[in-house]
Amino acid sequence: MRLLLLTLLLSAPAFAIDDCVAGERQVDLNNGASTENYTGFVRCFDRDTKEETRSMSYSRGKLHGREKRKWPGGASMEQEYRDGKRHGEYRKYEDGKLIEISHYVDDRELGETLRYSKTGKLIRKIDRREPDATSTWQDFDEAGRLTEAGCGLQASWPAGLKDCRWKGPSPLVFFHPKGEKSAVIELRDGLRHGLTTTFDREGVKDGEQRYAKGLREGLFVDLQDGKPRRSANYAAGEKSGDETEYFSDGSKKKVTTWRAREPAKVTEYFQNGAKKFEQVRDGDQLIESRFDDDGQLEDRAQFRGRERAGPHERFFPDGGTALRESYAEGRLQGRRQSYFDDGRPEEDSTWDRGHVTAGKRWDSDGGLVEDEAFYEDGSRKKKKP
Repeated sequence: MRLLLLTLLLSAPAFAIDDCVAGERQVDLNNGASTENYTGFVRCFDRDTKEETRSMSYSRGKLHGREKRKWPGGASMEQEYRDGKRHGEYRKYEDGKLIEISHYVDDRELGETLRYSKTGKLIRKIDRREPDATSTWQDFDEAGRLTEAGCGLQASWPAGLKDCRWKGPSPLVFFHPKGEKSAVIELRDGLRHGLTTTFDREGVKDGEQRYAKGLREGLFVDLQDGKPRRSANYAAGEKSGDETEYFSDGSKKKVTTWRAREPAKVTEYFQNGAKKFEQVRDGDQLIESRFDDDGQLEDRAQFRGRERAGPHERFFPDGGTALRESYAEGRLQGRRQSYFDDGRPEEDSTWDRGHVTAGKRWDSDGGLVEDEAFYEDGSRKKKKP
């Protein structure tokens, strides 16, 4: 236990303790009374190294003017104040190099912000405005090429989409970090209009999208190795019609048909082209069907919301019925029938809200092996002798 305590003490970070003075008087910046109504400079010094760590200007007890701070490791900052609020320029440094400039108005960050890499290159430019949706941002690589841009900082939209009108020539071009184009975007009145083409990091085209007035309109295609990976149709920015996913060989994997923002039909395929699964929606009612890899129907069920509601059927490979039953609110309701593969009955039972009320069962030779009626608790009704 003593060894563990010693290890914790040795590994704990050491925090510098500052001593602060106003003129020749020592002050405690955690106690507002010590600087109340003070006008002048306050300086703070590391108690161990005696190096200055902070300096700031006060007017009538409030920060007013420029504050400078520095920390062990080479980080430092400068901030301007007015009447106790951040107001004016903010600068941040690492190892003596400027990495960020921003501006404050009445304690709110507004206006232009510039961020720099360790080599001094501008890598991000922000123009903060109110409301936030009118703010803009741009990201650059070390060579000054635009990599991304958009509007809004809290809820952000890429340049040219929705209400993010982009000031600049058409096409708008973005780049990957090594200089290859990542997107070429046609604009009209600052909004995406016409064709947008995207490229992977090797410069190979990997997608095409069409827009009208900043909204997707028409065919959208994702490519991989020159083959479609996904395609979708849009109208006024919403999916409309078929959205298709593909296997690597270009064959269909899944087709979703959209109507009024809802998937009206979903069809999945085996890679050999046979239908694997189908879901058809009509309001809150769903019919789901599953198939084997020859396209033969194996199972069909009906749902309302997430619960089974209506008929459910299973089939043998030759198409014969294996099971026929019905559900209401997710529970068996009504008649349930199952069959052997030669078509002879295996079970014929009656259900009420998930409880069997009567049932017959036969063996594979057609012999009756059970003929019972049941109470609600599942116990058999005794037959009269």
